[in-house]
Amino acid sequence: MTGRLGSSKLVRMDALEAHDREQALRLTPAEKLAQALEVMRAGIRLKRSTLHRQFPEADEAELERRLAEWLRSDG
Repeated sequence: MTGRLGSSKLVRMDALEAHDREQALRLTPAEKLAQALEVMRAGIRLKRSTLHRQFPEADEAELERRLAEWLRSDG
């Protein structure tokens, strides 16, 4: 399946990507924001879990400090 990108470039899309794009076009801005926030929350939970594994001796305050530091970082 192909789709248009810009006015002249053709790109190939697999079925899943085409489905995702079609679904995204149907969402309201509020629904898109809600999805983006949920993905962000999931990412933060995953990072917290990673920090807990990296620093098993850390207490909750230390994990929160490290998480806040990560959120403020550029990379």
